[in-house]
Amino acid sequence: MNFKSASVAINPSEIGYRSLGFGENPGLETTEYELTINVKELTENFLKSADYFIHQCKIDDSQQGFADIENLKGANYASFKRLIENEPNLAATLINDYLYFDLLDSLFPNSKNLKLVVNSINNVVIQKEQITITGETFPFKKL
Repeated sequence: MNFKSASVAINPSEIGYRSLGFGENPGLETTEYELTINVKELTENFLKSADYFIHQCKIDDSQQGFADIENLKGANYASFKRLIENEPNLAATLINDYLYFDLLDSLFPNSKNLKLVVNSINNVVIQKEQITITGETFPFKKL
């Protein structure tokens, strides 16, 4: 995993994420970040959460008689790993729209000695074995 904010490499153990107000204006100066992750670095907990989400979508779609995420139905509700391999744009959309907290929690579980807080995700791209996420961070400040 490689995390850069304002083009400076940051140790992932010094990064947190904003759970309340995620994506909203923090009222602080923000900087752009880029996070690159090898698909092999995705944790089992994240993959289980993603697969559970996909499974729940299948159940919900069956019960309501139509698909909320038509492309997920078109991919036959494949596992998240399989989506990364065969439908990377769909996997990226799922992260961006639904699974971002699961991913951030799995990547940044530390809550002590933080330097930066991820405030938003602007874009997710999956190409081959690499996930690239961009967005904004702000400096961590103790209250």
